[in-house]
Amino acid sequence: MSFMPSGVTFKGHQAKAVYTPSVVPLYKHNAFIEALPPMDSMQDIIKRMERRPAYDAQDRRLPAAHRIQFVSMIRHYFEPLPNHVELIRRFSSMIPDGYMTRNPISAEWRRQINAGFPDLMKDPNDETEQVPIIQSSAAGFAMVGTSGGGKTTAIQSALSLYPQVITHCAYHGQPFSHKQLVWLKIDCPYDGNLRGLCLNFFQAIDDVLDTRYYAKYAHYKSPRDIVPVMATLAAVLGLGVLVIDEIQRLSTENSGGQEGMLNFFVHLVDVIGVPVVLVGTYQAMPLLTSSFAQTRRAAGQGDMIWSHMTPDATWDHLISRLWRYQWTNVETKLTPALKHAIYSESVGIIDIAVKLYMLAQWAVIGTKDESITAEVIHGVARESLRLARPILNALRNNDLDTLQTVRDIHPLMPELRNYLKAAQQRIEIEGSLNTVENQVQGEGEEASVTSQLIRWLVEGGIDYETAVKACNDALAKYASTTVLAEVRKYAYARAVELEQAKDEGAPKKSGNELHKTSGKKVTYLPGSLIEMFKVARKNKELMYNKLEDVGMLKNVDEFL
Repeated sequence: MSFMPSGVTFKGHQAKAVYTPSVVPLYKHNAFIEALPPMDSMQDIIKRMERRPAYDAQDRRLPAAHRIQFVSMIRHYFEPLPNHVELIRRFSSMIPDGYMTRNPISAEWRRQINAGFPDLMKDPNDETEQVPIIQSSAAGFAMVGTSGGGKTTAIQSALSLYPQVITHCAYHGQPFSHKQLVWLKIDCPYDGNLRGLCLNFFQAIDDVLDTRYYAKYAHYKSPRDIVPVMATLAAVLGLGVLVIDEIQRLSTENSGGQEGMLNFFVHLVDVIGVPVVLVGTYQAMPLLTSSFAQTRRAAGQGDMIWSHMTPDATWDHLISRLWRYQWTNVETKLTPALKHAIYSESVGIIDIAVKLYMLAQWAVIGTKDESITAEVIHGVARESLRLARPILNALRNNDLDTLQTVRDIHPLMPELRNYLKAAQQRIEIEGSLNTVENQVQGEGEEASVTSQLIRWLVEGGIDYETAVKACNDALAKYASTTVLAEVRKYAYARAVELEQAKDEGAPKKSGNELHKTSGKKVTYLPGSLIEMFKVARKNKELMYNKLEDVGMLKNVDEFL
C-alpha cells in the first residue's frame, strides 16, 4: 500500500486480468467488471487494512535515544472503524455499477470510443455510424469532514483494495489488449484554480501509465473545454472512479464565484461519465447544500459526513489499541483520566489523538520519571496545538459556521518535527550532564553547583554551550557569595544576553531577499514579544530587562 504526500500522485498496484464470472446478471460478460478482484469478507478486509507498528516490550530497556525513535512509528498506526467499513461498501458497489453501461467487449463500446476519441481508437474498416458515449449509471458522493479526521487515509485504504491498473490480454479466448484504469485520485491545486484541477487529471494519468497527455492538452485554457477531453479519455481507459481530494482549496474567486464552481462540478459529473467522489473539509459544505447535492441524493447516493469521534465504545477501543505502543521505561496503564485527557484535547480527531500520544512519550522519555500523566498530555497539547485551536474550539461548540470558514490545516507536523528534535537534544544534554556530574563527583561543592546551574539553564530553554559560558561568567563574578539565588539570577540574565548577541551576529538577509520572502510589510501588535524585541534591539537594551519591566518575569527567589 503506497501513501504519497500531498502534491505527488497516489499510486496503487497493477495486476494482470483474472476474470471471475459474476453472479449478478447485469455484471455478466463485462470484462471490466469480471476483472475486478472478488471482495473478501469484511473481516478479512479489515485485517488487510490494519497498519500497526512493530512492537517488542523488551525495547523499553533500550537507551532513551533509541526509544525516542521507536515512538515515531506510531504515526503509521491505522485501525479500521465502522465508517471505514461503510466507505468500503460504497466503493464495492459504485465501481462495478459504473461499468455496467461500459462493456469493452461489445461493438457498441468501440462505437462509443470512436465517437468521442476517434484519433485514439479508430478502425479504418469500421463504417458504423458513430453514436454518443453512454453515461455511467452510477452516482458518486461527497465526503466532508474535519481536517485531520482521516478522510484521505480512509479513501486511500479503500482504493488500495483494488488494483489501480489491470492489464487485459485476452477475454475468454478472444484477443483483448487493453489497460483498464480502475481508479484515479487527484488533489485540487493549492491556488484553487479549476483549470489546474483539470490539468492535474492528465498529470496523474501520465504518472500512473507513463503517458504524455498533460503535454498534449496543457494548452487548453477553459475548464469547460477540457472536461469533454477528460470524459473521452476516462472512457478510453475504462476509468472506474475518479476521486477529487482537497476540494476546499478551490477558490470561488478563481472559479467564477460559488455558483460558477458548483456549475463546473455539475458539468464535470454529467459529462465525464464515471462516478466522481469529492473529498474535503467543512469549507466544502456548500456542495452538500446545493442543487448539486440534491442531484446526487436523487440518484440514490447519499453524502458522508466524516466528523470527529464521540467518546463511546468505538473511541475506547481505538485508544486502548493505540496505548499498547509505549516505549517508556515504566508502563503507564490507561486510566479513565488519561482517556478523558486525550479526548478533551483531540476532540475525537484521530490524527491529533495519535500525535498527542507521540508527543507525550517524547516529553517524558529520558526524564527521571517516564510515567505519562494527564498533566503531561495537557501540557504537550498547549505547546503543540496552537494552529489547530480554531478547529478544535469550533468542534467543541458544534459551531458549523466557524468550521466552514476555518482554513484547512495539517495539524502538528511541524510541531512534531520540532518536538522530536528538542527531545533528542534534551536527551543528549542529559547524557552530557550526567557524564559531567560523574566526573566531578568528589571534587567539591563548586563542581556540583556548576553542573546544577548548567542543568537549570538548559531546562529553561538555554542552548547548552551558552549555558556553560553564562554559568562560568556568573561563578566568576560571584565567586565569594554564598547566595545561590544571586548566582542564578545573573547566570540567566547573562545567558539571555549571549543568546541575543548570537542572534544579532547572524548573517542578515539582503533587502532583495527580504522582499522575496516576505512579499508584504508585516505589522506586529503593540506589546507583542516580537515588537518588544525590536525595540530592545534598537535601543541596545537587554531583552531580559524589557521582560522584567513589563512584569513578564517572576523573581527567581520564588522558585528557591
